[in-house]
Amino acid sequence: MNIWRNTRFILTDTIFPMNHDHQSKEPSSPCKRVCRLDEDGMCVGCFRNLDEIANWSILSKDEKLDVLRKAHLRMQLRDLKF
Repeated sequence: MNIWRNTRFILTDTIFPMNHDHQSKEPSSPCKRVCRLDEDGMCVGCFRNLDEIANWSILSKDEKLDVLRKAHLRMQLRDLKF
């Protein structure tokens, strides 16, 4: 099974639905108010690492979008760890 083939569809439709104008809005923080790091250093609520969390307020819009993409991918891949 090729999970990467469907990743683009999942990331695009989940984070940036077609009817959402993500080009004009500043991304909001994905914080879920759980704020606990797992053994890999990722927040179990929002799937960002400590640097991404600490620097969120100073990141550019494009950098925030990149963090959101990475966090979403981490969330999807968490169950693939054995």
